[in-house]
Amino acid sequence: MCACVEDYNKVLRFWAPLEADPKLYGEIILQRLFETKPDSQKLFPKFAALSKEQLQNNPDLQAHGGIVICKLTEFLHSKLQHQQLMKDLAESHAKQHKIPRVNFQIIGEVIVIVAAEKIDGFGPDAQTALKNVLKEFQTVMGACYNELGVDL
Repeated sequence: MCACVEDYNKVLRFWAPLEADPKLYGEIILQRLFETKPDSQKLFPKFAALSKEQLQNNPDLQAHGGIVICKLTEFLHSKLQHQQLMKDLAESHAKQHKIPRVNFQIIGEVIVIVAAEKIDGFGPDAQTALKNVLKEFQTVMGACYNELGVDL
């Protein structure tokens, strides 16, 4: 199912804690990503060789996690008007960071799990809405990768 404006609105009704403290939630998401999919840590050169202990309270991990949440928040607020944002993200992730498309699905799954655990009242309807929005993100990112001629 594709995301609709109502899906974005549903997610945004619960999104305030993440928007208020993007570094905290971004750090949690990245740590969970690295725990559940250890190979994904290799895609982040700054963190590739760090242990779980070294990642805890790591300012660089917090900063990067904050960027992830801020960009996702920007995407949510765009409510389907996200062409330039997605082109810019695709450009950096495809050409500079060399991130395979499948990793957007993987981190999306982690984001849903963490949101369900950490956001009060983020029940099945909100989780479905977030899954729809993240699927839209992945689809648009894939189209941007295609436009760039990147086959990752």
